[in-house]
Amino acid sequence: MSIKEEIIDFARSIGIEYIGFCSANFSNDFINRLSHNLKMKYNCEFQINDIEKRINIKDYMEDAKTFISIALPYKTIEIDKSKPYFSKASLGKDYHIVLKQKLKLIEEFLQNNYNAKTISFVDTGPFHDREIAYMCGIGFYGKNSTIITEKYGSFVFLGEILTDLYIEPSTPKKSLCGSCTICIKSCPMGAIEEEYFINSNKCLSYITQKKGDLTAIEQEKMGLRIYGCDTCQDVCPFNIKAQKSNILDFLPEEWNININEEDFLKMSNSQFNKTFRSTSSGWRGKKILQRNLIIAMGNSKNKKYTSLLKNISMDNSFEGYIKNSLKKLEGEE
Repeated sequence: MSIKEEIIDFARSIGIEYIGFCSANFSNDFINRLSHNLKMKYNCEFQINDIEKRINIKDYMEDAKTFISIALPYKTIEIDKSKPYFSKASLGKDYHIVLKQKLKLIEEFLQNNYNAKTISFVDTGPFHDREIAYMCGIGFYGKNSTIITEKYGSFVFLGEILTDLYIEPSTPKKSLCGSCTICIKSCPMGAIEEEYFINSNKCLSYITQKKGDLTAIEQEKMGLRIYGCDTCQDVCPFNIKAQKSNILDFLPEEWNININEEDFLKMSNSQFNKTFRSTSSGWRGKKILQRNLIIAMGNSKNKKYTSLLKNISMDNSFEGYIKNSLKKLEGEE
């Protein structure tokens, strides 16, 4: 077998269905897209604006030759969106940990069998996970800028390895979106301002994570979301028929899908660390998630939350959000 085939076989043996390879460089088209994002001010605070940092692979490995991309499916259940909820990507064990474990096994395989240099990334470096996955043939770009795979749609987590080992590149896949614009029309905030480009500052996934005061329209559009947003993915025809993941790590715990609102708002730091800290939403901290829950309770218009919000003891930073939610619950808005 070729090196490529041996790596694919090993990946299969550790439960990785999607793996691909590409040259360790970025195209002019990608660089132009990064420049367009800057020009249009589409990047949010979590994204790197320095284009050189996003493409300068030599800073990490002088003799780098190949990117290896993997994708792990994460959709395990259908979410009940009639009550406050977390997005699919934030259920179960933190994907950073799960992907890093898989990538570490591949790194060890490359080091032990080919004496290769390796560095792995899962949202931890400046490189663009989706672009690398696209170049590696993992899937095609959807108009909402997600990578869509044949079997699991866009419900996949991405990670990559940079290595000095030359591996025959995979073939990128052309978009199959055609004339479909369902994701663009469905975005609650109109964040998909151009096909294949997202204004991240308007994306509800970002809005549920950002600090500072949220505007009235942001709070309204958040609906019942506590963290993340699945809307543009849920309406995608490729996702409607997507298979579910069999990765047990991504199965949610009871407290993550049937949220006890009172317990959540009264939660100690210790309790938070034992529960939500282990998920991908936990990095944002307890206060941001509590803020979002308070907003979701008001947006629900469910009067059962009125007494809880009137009597809950929270610090002053929550006062405005509690008042706004109570107005909605009491029919003053």
